[in-house]
Amino acid sequence: MITEPVAVGAYAVNAVRPSRVTRPENAGEVAAAIASANADRSGVVLFGGGTRSEVGDAPTRYDLALDLRGLRGLVEHSPDDLMCVVRAGTTLAELGADLAAKGQRWPVEAPDPDRATVGGTIASAAATPSRLRHQHVRDWIIGCEAVLGDGTRARAGGRVAKNVTGYDLTRLYSGSFGTLAALVEVNLKLTALDERSRVLVLRDRDVPRLERIAAELRAAMPVDSLVLATAAGALYVRVAGAATAVERVARDVRSRGFADAGAAELQRIVDRTTREDRVARIAAAPGYEVAGLADREAELPVGDAVAFVGAGSAFLFGARSDDELRARRERAEGRGGALVLERIDPSRRRALGTWGALRVPAAVQQALKHRFDPNGVLAPGRIPA
Repeated sequence: MITEPVAVGAYAVNAVRPSRVTRPENAGEVAAAIASANADRSGVVLFGGGTRSEVGDAPTRYDLALDLRGLRGLVEHSPDDLMCVVRAGTTLAELGADLAAKGQRWPVEAPDPDRATVGGTIASAAATPSRLRHQHVRDWIIGCEAVLGDGTRARAGGRVAKNVTGYDLTRLYSGSFGTLAALVEVNLKLTALDERSRVLVLRDRDVPRLERIAAELRAAMPVDSLVLATAAGALYVRVAGAATAVERVARDVRSRGFADAGAAELQRIVDRTTREDRVARIAAAPGYEVAGLADREAELPVGDAVAFVGAGSAFLFGARSDDELRARRERAEGRGGALVLERIDPSRRRALGTWGALRVPAAVQQALKHRFDPNGVLAPGRIPA
């Protein structure tokens, strides 16, 4: 285990820096570091690729940055069972390359796959356009080993899909943002690699029209993902699966005015969601195709935005007034969704609030926090508890 008293600037979270950084290389070292922090009530923030480290409130105590990127690599891969066990600090790109050698993949994506880690993607419930086809990241977790806030190592779930002991516990960690436990090893469900994948694009500055076309495509065709980029005036469609089916669907999509595009172009659009300085994410409730970007009823400006159509997320970029953000949050919450200020000036974060109305009763969140992290050492203050 490597501990450094300096070089902490890269681990700042919402302008708050730790006093030291520790880089454990195995689960035992993670447990030892958290147990020590629990003993002296130090605040610990878990750190992976850093792609979503700014999401959440500033930590109220931040003594130790626990860099989990030393926990890398496949532990086990069972192709016949469509499962693998992987260390949480492994990047999505590394995992993808290892699994592809056996013709399989974990069907969960995230922006910046060369940086995003498996553990961080799960803990932050990272949004991805492929949720349109493959649903939530938590649906692809079978089990895990985690370290709780007092340093206890705990296992949940199993190594095959039919062994579901503790399954709900693994789902609980998804979206907890490192406030309940540190994931150290994860058992994942896999799928076969798609035989073929195609990306097509329709360019048009009429955003409401692109929204309508996106909704029509989602209802009529088995597409893999739909991404609307308002600044580029572009609607991207990805089709993946068996080669004959992909070519058939691609022909139908092209008949609507779409042209071929590269996968790298679509990835650059997706990567913007973690690279821009100012980002607000609208989480749409089921039934709202693109989270109401072109909200004509409320007369809200569309501006620069990216929506993962049918996958429940839209991202607003650039300068947005407090009034607009409040109005959009009110509209989203009124429809059963939410607006989260993922990246914003700290003073505005404090004034507007990161999360908006609580979607889980405060008493339930407090009980969970006390159960898994009794002394509140893991990311204290990052999410309401």
